[in-house]
Amino acid sequence: MDAKDRKKTMQPVIFAMENDQCVWGRAGVIKPTKCVNAFDCLGCALDQRVLSNFDEQRKASGQSGGRPPRMLLMMRKGKCRHMLSGRIPYGSCSYAYDCVRCPFDQMIEDTSYLPNLKRPEVERASGFDVARNYYYHHGHSWARVEYGGRVRVGLDDFSLRLLGPQDEIQIPALGSTVGQSRPAAVLKRSGKEAASLCPVDGQVVATNHNLLKRATTANDAPYAEGWLMVIQPKALRNNLKNLFFDSEGMAWIDDEASRLGGLLSGVTGYPTMPTGGEAIKDIYGTVPEIGWDRLVREFMQ
Repeated sequence: MDAKDRKKTMQPVIFAMENDQCVWGRAGVIKPTKCVNAFDCLGCALDQRVLSNFDEQRKASGQSGGRPPRMLLMMRKGKCRHMLSGRIPYGSCSYAYDCVRCPFDQMIEDTSYLPNLKRPEVERASGFDVARNYYYHHGHSWARVEYGGRVRVGLDDFSLRLLGPQDEIQIPALGSTVGQSRPAAVLKRSGKEAASLCPVDGQVVATNHNLLKRATTANDAPYAEGWLMVIQPKALRNNLKNLFFDSEGMAWIDDEASRLGGLLSGVTGYPTMPTGGEAIKDIYGTVPEIGWDRLVREFMQ
């Protein structure tokens, strides 16, 4: 889906998921419909409406029985909802479609906390890497919507090249509540600090322990192994409206690079940003006279 289509529907684009169709549509229960809740079926308003409407129809016709409505609706197919969504290649339901109590469903939920092994497609904008199908906050953090509606968060390549390798990156503790455009992670270098603004509202459900051991992992792989935390969002679709996506992110980074080039030129007297190729890895360390606080104020807040 391109940025223009996303703006019309505001449905979340899920990283590394080729199928975007609602499982009820794939099961033939409703007409083909695109998923609007990142396959968080058990927390989806449409899912609840389908089950409620079906249950009401059963009662009105005098039907009764102990089988859950989800089972009666989908038993014709016999396929696990994670197969219908495209999460797994094949799977049949063996738990009466009572997903809440299904151990396999819980296993899928647990594995969704782990980083997706598929690396993102990356393009370059004015010397900085930008990952495709990621959302970007103006404070230079990114959000990646993943299966089940959770959001993986990290720092973009621009911010990490801007402030250079860090001595430490502090991440909110598990269970912490974070808010969009509010300080979350804290970058520390040689006694200086910079707060990173969170791209979404929600609760922290996983953190990157490898990053706590070696902060420069973020610099080495900002869009993969260098992720910060996983968030269970509270207002995902509303939050996404405030973020840059796809071509929007590319254009925004171009603008940011132009602003940065102007600042550097004013300090050094000559342009230090590349006209093509790759930006330098440690801008602050290369041109410390520009000032840590100034860089943080101009680009991270």
